[in-house]
Amino acid sequence: MNNFRYKTITFSGVDGAGKSTVIDILKKELELMDLNIIQMRSRPQILPILSSFKYGKNNAEKIATDSLPRQGSNKSNLSSFLRFSYYYLDYILGQLYFSFKYRGNNNVILYDRYYFDYIIDPKRANISINKNLIKFLYLFIKKPDLNFFLYAPAEEIFKRKKELDKETITELTNEYILLFSELNLNKNRYFVINNISLDYSISSILKKIRDIL
Repeated sequence: MNNFRYKTITFSGVDGAGKSTVIDILKKELELMDLNIIQMRSRPQILPILSSFKYGKNNAEKIATDSLPRQGSNKSNLSSFLRFSYYYLDYILGQLYFSFKYRGNNNVILYDRYYFDYIIDPKRANISINKNLIKFLYLFIKKPDLNFFLYAPAEEIFKRKKELDKETITELTNEYILLFSELNLNKNRYFVINNISLDYSISSILKKIRDIL
């Protein structure tokens, strides 16, 4: 295996789709291939979580972890724009920082969630602005090498986590599938995986990853 500039692999899906389990297994498999794995959540995190300015870093992260998704009540266009601009800046700074930090090494960055969450479900980040604008701005972000959207029947996901109702799960899943289908035109880097069989999901994902190494 030759050295390469870092590879970025993202995993998207509603809560309960199995992202964390898949990432944990893949991390171990990839480390056996002498790869250095860097795990990230949602964004590069060059900039701290916004609530850390109020609660401090550790408390803010605990609050974010303990909170149910999509509970924010922000309806202000200005507040939403400023909040999103902060997160967007983090992606821009992150791709520049990573380009230098991981240059020439066998580094693989695994994202549990990515920018696509802002396109499909901005409410999750307490943002209320036009989704088409968020989608357009994706043009200026460095594209990950591989992106996987994991899904399962709404009934199955609801059994795993009762954080979203079945109707919302189905709606978000359909929007993700549509987005990934659109982004994948002539790109071959956006894949939709029905995560019912964990063994099948892992083997399918590993095959795609080996193809880019």
